[in-house]
Amino acid sequence: MKQSGVVLQDDGARATPVLGFDVHIWRIALDTPISQMDLTALSPAELTRGSRFLFERDQRRHLAAHAALRTVLSVYIGQAPEELDLRETPEGKPVLADGRLAFNLSHSGELALVAVAAAGQVGVDIELVAPLSDEMSIARSLFAPSEVTQLESLTSDARRLMFYRFWTCREALLKAAGVGLSGEGLEIGMEANGEAYVLSPPLGLIEPTRLGEFRPSAHHVAAVAWSARGPQAVARVFDFDNTARLDASAIGRRLAPGIKPSAED
Repeated sequence: MKQSGVVLQDDGARATPVLGFDVHIWRIALDTPISQMDLTALSPAELTRGSRFLFERDQRRHLAAHAALRTVLSVYIGQAPEELDLRETPEGKPVLADGRLAFNLSHSGELALVAVAAAGQVGVDIELVAPLSDEMSIARSLFAPSEVTQLESLTSDARRLMFYRFWTCREALLKAAGVGLSGEGLEIGMEANGEAYVLSPPLGLIEPTRLGEFRPSAHHVAAVAWSARGPQAVARVFDFDNTARLDASAIGRRLAPGIKPSAED
């Protein structure tokens, strides 16, 4: 699916650790039982944050997302997941201490996405499309006036989907820029054919920027944004097996156990 110069290819389980100018997006199922997960790579701080969730389901999903994040990053870096030094910016954005990769994590409901780029800025957002009683009040407080006007012109179901599309596109761009929800200066357009594009980027975003949308499931919408370094920038979507542990020695020679190869591999 082409979105503002970005071809989003749902390649299923086929993967390669060579990024080039592309962005790789890992689709992660979060409802694996904790007993089947390998959580040994998580830091004490990550485990503590996971334990703070009131409901077991939310705890499980949080731990699965962060364990998968470490494994995905280790595929590209060539270190064991537990050896990665992950920190947070003052704005709360996770980063690698040595800055070797740009990445971003988002999760909603039973799915998570990890976006990885070789350099620059990258942001990804996924949302479960669910009924909202106050979507227009949220839009009026956070969205650009043109976005609000477009939402007001739609009927209920179409408005809800458009709201989530605006939300994920805005979040992806704001997360790439590393700024908060207010998004000063950010304005997004939606064409009649469904394409999203940036009318005005948020402060802090490096241009040129690619923006693309896709549907991770029938019930989710998602968007990815990154500072493009090549004219043929492509975002590729892969499925992740979060029950397998990475064999670090496999890097550069074959796919790691955490990645499910396709039949042609």
